[in-house]
Formats: sequence, C-alpha cells, structure tokens
Amino acid sequence: MPKRNFVMAHLIAMGVGVGCGSEPQVAEPIRPVKYAAVRPASTVQSQRFAGTAKAGIEAKLSFRTGGLIESIGVKVGDRVKAGQRIATLDNRDAVLAHQRAKAALENARVQKANAQSRLIRVRQLYQANNVSLAEYEQAKNGFASATSSYESAHKSLDLQERQLGYNEIYAPVAGIVTAIHNEVNEVIQAGAPLVELSAGEDIEMGVGVPEGYIAQIQTGEPVRVRFSALRGLDFAARVREISYALDASSTYPVIVRLDAPAPAIRPGMAGEVEFRFGTAGPSDPLVVPVKAVGEDAKGQYVFVIDGVAKGIGTVHRRPIRIGKLLADGFVVEEGLAERELVATAGLSSLLNGMKVRLLEE
Repeated sequence: MPKRNFVMAHLIAMGVGVGCGSEPQVAEPIRPVKYAAVRPASTVQSQRFAGTAKAGIEAKLSFRTGGLIESIGVKVGDRVKAGQRIATLDNRDAVLAHQRAKAALENARVQKANAQSRLIRVRQLYQANNVSLAEYEQAKNGFASATSSYESAHKSLDLQERQLGYNEIYAPVAGIVTAIHNEVNEVIQAGAPLVELSAGEDIEMGVGVPEGYIAQIQTGEPVRVRFSALRGLDFAARVREISYALDASSTYPVIVRLDAPAPAIRPGMAGEVEFRFGTAGPSDPLVVPVKAVGEDAKGQYVFVIDGVAKGIGTVHRRPIRIGKLLADGFVVEEGLAERELVATAGLSSLLNGMKVRLLEE
C-alpha cells in the first residue's frame, strides 16, 4: 500500500474512534431515607419520676430510757416474730431501784398495819371512856398518813417495774431487720433508733414530684412502677398519699402502693413511677416528628414524600408552621395533613423532586 493511503486510512480510523468514544450515561442512584407519618397526638402525656421501694410498715425501734447497750439479739436480714426480744440495756441501776421500791412498799405496808391496829385499840378504849378524844383523833390521823404512804410506795414500785421494761426492746410485729445503728457496749440516748424493722407484705414507692405536676395527681389514681434490678417487668400501683408541702429536695413526696408486688422486690430498690396526665380525644392535634422539621432563613419546612410506588417516592419541600413541642413531636398548625409521609433523616442532602427509597424507622 502506498504510504499516503496508509496515513489516510489511519486518520479515518482515529476519527471513527473519537466519534464513538463518548462515555455512557450512568443512572443516578436512588437515595434511601427514613420516614414517618403525620398523625394525631395523644394528649395523654406520661412522666417518670425516680423513687425507692419500702415496706408498707417500717418501724424504728428505740429504748425509752438511755444507757449502756448490753445485748442485741438480732442481725440485719433476720426475720423476727411479734413479741421477740430485740435488745437490752445494762439494767443494774434499775434493778436496785426496783428492789428499794419493793422494800419501801413492804415497810409502808407494816406501818399501815400497825397504825390500823392502834386505831382499832384506841377506838375501843375511847368508846369505853378510857382515852380522850384527842388521842382517838391522833390514832385516826396516824392511820390515814400510813395509808397514804402505802399507796405512794405502791405507785413508786409500779413506776420502777415499768422502768425495768424500758431497758428492753421487743418486736411490735413480725418482720425483717433492715438496719442496726449501734453496737453492744455503746451508750445510747433515749428515743434514738437502734433497730429498723420492715413488716407486712405491702410494698410502697416514695417519689418526689415537681410542683408543675403535683396538682394533676389524685389519691387512688393508677400508675406503673418499674425497678432497675427487675428489667422487663412493670407493676400496677395506686397513689396512696400526696404530701401537702415541699420537702428538702424541693419536690412533693408522693407514696404509691403496688397492687401485687413480686417476692423479688426488696425495700431500698431503686425504680421509677410512671404517671399519665391528660385525656385522649378525637380532636387531638396533628404532630410531626422533631427530626422531620428543618429550618432556614425562610422558616420551618419538611420534605413530604408522595407518589410512593413499590417503596420508591418523590420528595417535595414544603413550608409548615409548628406549635408547641409534645412528647410525640411538634404540633402542626399549618402545612400538613394526617397520614402524609415526611422524611426524618438527612434533610440537608435532599433536593426538591428527588427520588428516594423508603426505609422504616
């Protein structure tokens, strides 16, 4: 082949290659988005407040007099019976005082008996005109004085016997010892709690409720209780007591009682009490999820998804007007209808008219 014809053929081939070498068009991928439906809000709002479980009966046992602790017959976790002795004080001084009171009573009894015998004898002599009236009156006064001394000594002995009882603590009801605050050979003051006793099968929860909610709580209303140590379980309960005044934590103490407590629940367990406020109705406002609402210089907006077919839809930006924030989301005041679908993630990457694939939340 001549050289000129070879060059022409090569140029023609290059021309054909350039004309047919444009890159193929690649379809834009469809972006996946999460979505939610616009729906009516429930005006029944729930709030949870932390609390601690306690027994229905909690007794703090103490001595009625002070002294040296001689014995403590229980330990934490022991089950005790009603009337069982819990602890005693060193009562030697009280025993001596009781013995003195008994001796004084016996002496007063003898003095009374002697005065009575003398009165009988003097009365007989007076009736026989053998003694004067003054001597007879003196015998009557002596018997009256001895009788008064005997009654006083009897009361003193009763007091000393009660004082002996003040040196011992007995369980008022059957229960479980939950705390012991002192040890043997320590001196304790009168009225200072020594042993704490939990009794009864009832379990209660004490919670602190902020002032913004306390007016909405009524005695007897149902609540739900959950414990951190018993995951997956909740218990029905009812409000038993509502405090009238704030406590040290600036909340109002509220006590709820569980309807059917489980054996695994123990006093002191931490948990939450769920209260429900408000009432549901057909005129509930529409709400949109918080994550679905964007905002820029033009105001709030959402991306509405329409034309959905086989999981594919088209997003359109739509301005809206929102109201107050509820637990379910923002109240929709204008711009959306019930059951419309809105995107809830990646709003900054969406464009008006973009095709999207719907993903469940």
